[in-house]
Amino acid sequence: MTARSWLAAFLLILLAIPVSAAKARQDETPTAIVLCYHIVESPQDPRMEVSRETFRQQMRYLAMTGYNVIPLQHVYEYISGKRSSLPKNAIVVTIDDGWRSTYTEVFPEMQKRKFPFTVFVYPKIVGQTAHALTWKQVREMSEAGVDIQSHSFSHPFLTHRRHGSLDDHQYEAWLLHELADSKKILERETGRDVSFLAYPYGDYDHHLMAAVAKAGYEAALTCEYGRVVRGSDPLRMRRLVVDKRMDFAAFRHYLGAGEMRIEGVTPIPGQIVEPLHQPVVVSAKLPNYKHLDPTSVGLTVLSASILTPFSYDARDGSISMVLRDAVNALKGQYLRALVWATDSRSGKRVEATWTFRLPKPADLPVESPTLPAASVTPSSAGEPAAPRGTELIHASASLVNAGGGGDVKGSHTRFVRAPK
Repeated sequence: MTARSWLAAFLLILLAIPVSAAKARQDETPTAIVLCYHIVESPQDPRMEVSRETFRQQMRYLAMTGYNVIPLQHVYEYISGKRSSLPKNAIVVTIDDGWRSTYTEVFPEMQKRKFPFTVFVYPKIVGQTAHALTWKQVREMSEAGVDIQSHSFSHPFLTHRRHGSLDDHQYEAWLLHELADSKKILERETGRDVSFLAYPYGDYDHHLMAAVAKAGYEAALTCEYGRVVRGSDPLRMRRLVVDKRMDFAAFRHYLGAGEMRIEGVTPIPGQIVEPLHQPVVVSAKLPNYKHLDPTSVGLTVLSASILTPFSYDARDGSISMVLRDAVNALKGQYLRALVWATDSRSGKRVEATWTFRLPKPADLPVESPTLPAASVTPSSAGEPAAPRGTELIHASASLVNAGGGGDVKGSHTRFVRAPK
């Protein structure tokens, strides 16, 4: 290597160092993902609808795997510099439009889990069809702490380019009605301030943003995918739109979960577990355990109604739990086990999941269907790690801040064997 080429290579290395450091710092910067739903369990909107079980599964996932569901107000305060930090894995749940399912499906599920959420309502829909909210329902949710915000007055496209027949004066008057009257009516009906707007159809431009601020709104949300970070423009906060085309794997991926390789899982993926009268041991080995933050590792069965304590050995990457109390209620179901952790090198969340089935009492041996388990590499079943002696680090992670409530009881207790 010549002196000149050596010098060039050395300079490239020096230039790469601050870039890598900046990327690492960026990865550690607190962020939030704002989820956008529209309608749950309704045939009236075949594209934007999600099923009741899909919504419940997604909320169970957030509650049981270390996510923190927080109010939209907290995210606004953070990006505008009024709040110093956000919890890790912060999620905001928003519901657009004002469909009746917001009250009948979303509200009870969120109350059960003590999850805050925001409903963006356009007043013109309220009470107009059997599938829309009533003002009584809006007021009841607001009094229970649900955040009611504006989705304009009648849910039209709001930018001028969508209304070419209106001159500037006519457009400004019409836009003021859509923005100001919606805000005024919602504040009158709920008795609470309305300071956020969701752009109908996600349609906005710089002129509209200025009008939104002038009408008294502090923030507005789009339908553009992305995380909200410190310094994000409050008048174009990004969201993740969830609809029926998004399966569970895609939902987890969009929330930032990468793949984790696991081995030696029990029960074997797709297996019908027998016999019925014994507790079910759920376990796996994490071959990349040396690159995982041991305090971040978790295991749960998403179908269970309660969080079951698990044991993790940070010396060899073995993790397990014993299902006892939940087994009878789960007979005949396909269950999804999920392991998660934080990669200590990248700071990213990684996950692996597999499914198995508990038989019905009258079940005979049958061939189980092939179920996807791309992140699982089955091998010999690992022995469950049991708490033992003084080598254990005992950690109890309260789920209050993570939205634990309803069918998620108490704390998620885990036993971690520390590496020597």
